[in-house]
Amino acid sequence: MLYGSEAEGVDELPFGSVGVILGLKYTRTGDTLVSIGGSSSGRSVLREITPPPAVISMSIIPQSHSDLQPVQEALESLCRTDPSIRTDVQEGQILVHGMGALHLEIVEGRLRDEWGARFEVGKRRVGYREGLGPGQPTANSNTWRTDTGGKNVEISVTLDVRPLEPSEEGDAAWDGSVVLKGDGQPFPSPESVREDGPESFIARGIASTLSNSPNTSLEMTRLHIQLKGFSLPPVAPASTLTGATAVILRDRIRSAGTGPLMEPFVQLKISVTEDSFGTVVKDLTEHGGEVLDLGAGPSFAGDTDEDAGGYAEEGVYIPPSWLSPSSGADACGSFGATHRRRSVYALAPLSKMLSYSSRLRSLSGGHGLFEMANAGFREVSEARMLEILREIGRA
Repeated sequence: MLYGSEAEGVDELPFGSVGVILGLKYTRTGDTLVSIGGSSSGRSVLREITPPPAVISMSIIPQSHSDLQPVQEALESLCRTDPSIRTDVQEGQILVHGMGALHLEIVEGRLRDEWGARFEVGKRRVGYREGLGPGQPTANSNTWRTDTGGKNVEISVTLDVRPLEPSEEGDAAWDGSVVLKGDGQPFPSPESVREDGPESFIARGIASTLSNSPNTSLEMTRLHIQLKGFSLPPVAPASTLTGATAVILRDRIRSAGTGPLMEPFVQLKISVTEDSFGTVVKDLTEHGGEVLDLGAGPSFAGDTDEDAGGYAEEGVYIPPSWLSPSSGADACGSFGATHRRRSVYALAPLSKMLSYSSRLRSLSGGHGLFEMANAGFREVSEARMLEILREIGRA
């Protein structure tokens, strides 16, 4: 137990108390500690914590070759404390994926301040997603041949793959896709699987393929995948199921062709004065935004629109005329007309809102305020799809 700078060693922590446990090398934020003898199965019945999907990425570039290992160790430590951060390496670059521009700024600051890492950051990019294409699988698409121990073996993994229906809800643990076992039970996310059974290796192969589409290199979402069965020769270790599943699923996705592309959208509530109201609405529509309502209307959960009528007259301080000659009756009327606040509720693509704070400040003369919330992924039009493919170098 910690009492300021004083620590007191205890054998147990009572309910509701906050303490510190030292020496847990392989745990991370979100893990649940259970007593081995606490239950017959040794498993917790608590619901798994699923971090939200990453929607924006940036590259981390070490300043020199000697800085590469410290940067990688700092990222590993940071990921243990923040499960919503994901890192990977693509084409030799270290990529960090987060939930928004502010999240990445916090990641950058912590890497520099807490771990003293020396690096540069690249341009921030939005994480798009790809759905399943309309093509049909080729014949014998459920088998994979490889050499194991000098012997040619054939591994079969039968998967039922289709796009999710609009009415079906995706699994957050699989970034909006649904992955089921043969009995119809959902596969746990690969990060939460600790045992090394055949199904766990299959889940890792599925996760590997969904993280990188063979058509566009984007992450896949809105897929319904169910394991129908598998066969593994006795001479092949169970770990080969990971590679077999990844190859088989990649071939199925490749034969289906490029599917619909999706990009993350945000819900915006913007509060501006009357004189800059039209300029802000025009800027939103020019950047792909969709205005939902003006003034009073639907807002964020628990929010109320109290500013549609402007400031109450008795709540505005008007200095006396001897202190400010411009505070006469005419000035008061002008103030009420031009400084009355209006609200705009809109949906907009996140890719167009990365620098919205400075843009809104310029448009509103420094008086604009905005709130932003995640609105999920939405399919894009054909024209926008071509823009995204050019942006990622696939068109």
